[in-house]
Amino acid sequence: MPQKKVSARPLRFAIVGVSNTLVDFIVFFLLEGLIGPIAQIAGYAAGTANSYYWNRRWTFKTDQPRQKGELTRFLIVNLTVALLTTALLTLLDLFMPVWAAKVLVTVPGMALNYVLSKVWVFRPAASETPNR
Repeated sequence: MPQKKVSARPLRFAIVGVSNTLVDFIVFFLLEGLIGPIAQIAGYAAGTANSYYWNRRWTFKTDQPRQKGELTRFLIVNLTVALLTTALLTLLDLFMPVWAAKVLVTVPGMALNYVLSKVWVFRPAASETPNR
């Protein structure tokens, strides 16, 4: 029985996610004392710029020119996740330290982002999709 090839894509996404998270956390904690929970958006935006570059080039290995709407889809996904995590962070901040709330909102945000990136943002172009 042939072995099914395991994709390295989730591992690459996780590695990029760690770098995004580091960028996000650094910006967040530098700004949180100045602008409060809105620092979530600034941190997330910095991580998003890092994310787009590395996920496009490495995780999903897209060397082709951008597909029509790819950047728009990427921004929609990341804006949606940013808004959801900001709302959740604001709610959780009422019950726990902000650092704990930040950690808790990051994990589901990353999972949602991966799924949407895989199936919608960096989907193969029609010419790359194998025939069935």
